[in-house]
Amino acid sequence: MTKKHTNTCAACVRFGTGFGADPLFIAEMRECFAVLHQHQCLRGWCVLLLKEHVEHLSLLPIRRQGVVFEEVAKVAAAIKRVCSPKRVNYECLGNVMAHVHWHIVPRYELPMDPDPLRAIWVQPQEFLECGHDAAAAAALTSEIRAALSMDDCGE
Repeated sequence: MTKKHTNTCAACVRFGTGFGADPLFIAEMRECFAVLHQHQCLRGWCVLLLKEHVEHLSLLPIRRQGVVFEEVAKVAAAIKRVCSPKRVNYECLGNVMAHVHWHIVPRYELPMDPDPLRAIWVQPQEFLECGHDAAAAAALTSEIRAALSMDDCGE
C-alpha cells in the first residue's frame, strides 16, 4: 500500500536526494515537504508533497489526512500573510503525478490573475509555464518560511 520512496515517482526522486540544495524548498513538516511551485505565474503558489510514497489520499488513515490538511492550512495562512491574495485555492491531485500532493494556489484580482473565476488549470500554457526569477523565489521562500514559524499562523 505505501512505500517509503520509489525511483519512478517525480516527488520521491525530488526529495529522495534531499532538499538542501533545492532553492524552492520552504519547510519540512510532520507529514509533508513544502516547496514553492516551479512556476510563479501566481505569486506564492506552493506544493505540499507527502514524505512517503502514497498514491491516493484515501489510503492514509483519517488522522494522518487531518495532519496533512493542518499543514496545508498552515502553508495557506503563511501565503496569505506574505502575498495578500484575494483567495486561496486548495487542490489535492494525482492525475499527472501519482503521489499525494496539494497545490495551494493564491488567487488575485485582474490583471495579476488573468481569469480569477476559472480554475488555474484552464489557463494558457504560456501563462502557467512562466518559470520563476531565482532571486525573487529565494526571497519568497524565506518570507513564507518566516510566516510559517509565526505563532498565530493557523494555530
